[in-house]
Amino acid sequence: MNLKFIELDLDWPTELSLFDLRNYIISKLMEYGEPLRWAITSVTTYSEKKIQVISVEVVLIINQEKGKGINPELN
Repeated sequence: MNLKFIELDLDWPTELSLFDLRNYIISKLMEYGEPLRWAITSVTTYSEKKIQVISVEVVLIINQEKGKGINPELN
């Protein structure tokens, strides 16, 4: 197993409430591996496009055998 640091920019869908944001971010992070720690570092609003972009920094646990997270059911 390895740790990997990545930075991601995620679009925040307009229909997604603030209360559902945590689950949305975690589901996106699981595509890259098992999140160990993560933080929202900024939120940028593009009024001309009517979207918001969330910048996230994350430390992932990477299983070398599968290339993804430590939970084999998710790979």
